[in-house]
Amino acid sequence: MNDRSLKALEFFQVLKALKEFSVSPLGQRRCETLRPSGHLPIIRSRLTEVLELKEVLGIHGDLPLQGLKDVEEVLRKLEVEGAALTVLEILDLYHHMVLAKDLRRFFLKLGTDTFPHLQEKISGLSSLKALEKEILQAIHPKGEILDRASPKLSEIRDRMGKVRERAKGVLENMLHREELQPLFQEQFITLRNGRYVLLLKSEHKHQLEGIIHDQSQSGMTFFFEPLQVVAFNNEINILMGEEKEEELRILSDLSQKLRDEKEALWKDLEILGEMDLLYAMARLSIQLKGVQPFLNEEGKVDMRGAKHPLLLLQEGSQVVPIALRMGDGIKVLMVSGANGGGKTVALKTLGLLTAMVQSGLPIPVSEGSQVAVFQEIFALVGDEQNIAENLSTFSSHLLHLDQILGQTGPRSLVLLDELGVGTHASEGSALAMGFLDQLSERGATVVVTTHFDRLKLYGYLHHEVENVAVEFDEETLEPKYTLAYGASGMSNAFLVAEKLGISSKVVEKARRYLEGDEQEVAKTLAILERLRAEAEKERQGLLTMKEEVRLERQRLKELLERIKSKRQEIISQAELKGRKALQKLEEELKGWLEQRKKEKVRLGLRSYRKELSDIKEKFFPSVRPHGNLGRKGGLKVGEHVRIVSLDQGGVLMSLDEPSSQAEVMTEKARVKTFLSDLEKVTEGEKERGQERPGGPWRGEDAQEISSQLNVIGLTVDDALPKVDKFIDQALVHGLEKVQIIHGVGSGRLRSAIGKFLHDHQGVKTYAPGDKMRGGNGITVVELR
Repeated sequence: MNDRSLKALEFFQVLKALKEFSVSPLGQRRCETLRPSGHLPIIRSRLTEVLELKEVLGIHGDLPLQGLKDVEEVLRKLEVEGAALTVLEILDLYHHMVLAKDLRRFFLKLGTDTFPHLQEKISGLSSLKALEKEILQAIHPKGEILDRASPKLSEIRDRMGKVRERAKGVLENMLHREELQPLFQEQFITLRNGRYVLLLKSEHKHQLEGIIHDQSQSGMTFFFEPLQVVAFNNEINILMGEEKEEELRILSDLSQKLRDEKEALWKDLEILGEMDLLYAMARLSIQLKGVQPFLNEEGKVDMRGAKHPLLLLQEGSQVVPIALRMGDGIKVLMVSGANGGGKTVALKTLGLLTAMVQSGLPIPVSEGSQVAVFQEIFALVGDEQNIAENLSTFSSHLLHLDQILGQTGPRSLVLLDELGVGTHASEGSALAMGFLDQLSERGATVVVTTHFDRLKLYGYLHHEVENVAVEFDEETLEPKYTLAYGASGMSNAFLVAEKLGISSKVVEKARRYLEGDEQEVAKTLAILERLRAEAEKERQGLLTMKEEVRLERQRLKELLERIKSKRQEIISQAELKGRKALQKLEEELKGWLEQRKKEKVRLGLRSYRKELSDIKEKFFPSVRPHGNLGRKGGLKVGEHVRIVSLDQGGVLMSLDEPSSQAEVMTEKARVKTFLSDLEKVTEGEKERGQERPGGPWRGEDAQEISSQLNVIGLTVDDALPKVDKFIDQALVHGLEKVQIIHGVGSGRLRSAIGKFLHDHQGVKTYAPGDKMRGGNGITVVELR
């Protein structure tokens, strides 16, 4: 990506903020070198890692990264064959290995099936337990080589300790001799040039045999080595030389062992640096409340609730979210409106958020947003006067724009602030339109901010260009910082001047000096904007009507589904009753045949037919016509009719001859049935309200249906049809609770009635009666 453009978008300010969340120079250096990628799989992988780490921090707390150092220079020294590391350098590598081990252990505790992308990265960390143990065996964490580092070192230091004790013993004896005490400046032993000495007064330098190594600044004291300890000091120096040689050998040996693991150490350094970078990115994402948008390579942008990240990081800043969208045929956004209304901020927000997400950083937008992935991002923002090359702002602007044009391709995002400024408005607009034509031909995605009315007209005349206005409240003269798509914004220079307190005379004079052609263009834009607003209003109305139609269609569809479901339920219930009736018929016929075989009575054919007809009528009672049956044309709306299957009278409310169906209003309910199930009621029957051969006619003065049915003494086959009819009549009359008296007996009749009630659609619940009122001999039924 182009660093010049990234700087214009303030991308490096984001990286500066990112560095603040890193815990080591290693991670900070990676933050500084972070750049957007144009490779979609890499972007998605990085975003996933950052979001996983963000979740880890939210659930499990901070990572064990504190104390991470940049050991790159130490590893480079290790690359030199035979080079020995210092104690501190070895300890740095030791802490590096321990940190890698702690980080690996931290993620193992989370479970191998959680955070798969981070687990895969962490799995690359090495395990060098044996080497860690060897380093601790030889070196103290405070930076000293231990006696146990080797037997020889232990022996040398043991001998050295004994010799030192002997030397100090001789010197202490001299200090305690009464006749010698006046010769010494102080009563203690010190070291000079690695040798044990005493502090001798200068005036007594010739009174003792020995070596003077140095004198104090005042010249009053000599650092004196008595002859008696010279041999001991010599031996100590020899042993110190041997000690240094052994320590160097130990460090060289440890360095070689570290050198053998240099590839693993380099890999650990890379992973730990990457983890520190991801840690900083996750922390910044938490600060910005960043999310992962959907990514595409088709140039579609739909950033909802987008906020400029640097404004969010300013303490106490209130950031107005904006919607940034393009694609689906729109390749150019023409952003216009008043100064200070947010044009440049909108342009920078789009570019900066795109660069951030292509760097793997979640961005402050609403869930469900989309971001296009570009190969290149170019930005030309602000003045770029080049004094060194004697170029004006306009010249520099043109040259930079020409360079961008030469590098632009179909997957380029080009952001141009105030395109064509710095020269006459007409010429600047013409040049700007020429550049826009070329950028469009190259397939680039372009966002332009402008005050030029001619460029706004360009937006209305090109189908791939959309005008966008930064909204401005003309009553309060305050910008709203929001975007209105499909509209062009007025610069409102005079309103802004008035708000700033500029002299009203100056503003009035300025209005008069406004060029005629520009005024005409402004008027044309105002007309276009009014027409656009009216069209938008009509479009919204049509969308509302469309939604209402959709909802009505959905309601009708649901109603039709319910009708189909109910119809299927009725058919299924009828089929179930039919199967039960057939089963009972078969049982009755079998019984009849068995009875005739036992009786061995030969009857006539007519008698057999009569008995069989009676059995059939018992299970499938025929609907006998009484009076005028309902046939097409035989009944009229408003006539009194009787529903034969229910033995229920009512008034005919409607007829549907094509489907042979009708609706009847009975005393308790509105019933839909077939015409063949109706019969016309005569005037005499209406007046008498008496029972008819097919069942009782219930007039206004008829008795209410009983809420009890007594079937004691009946067989199951005789009782169930009566129970079925009783329940149907109770439902028609709107009864909520009824009783069936069946007695206790063997329990067979009660069980059969219970099974029948369980399957009946009109029954809500059923249970035995109260113990004081029949108990198990009565079933109380609650109807729906």
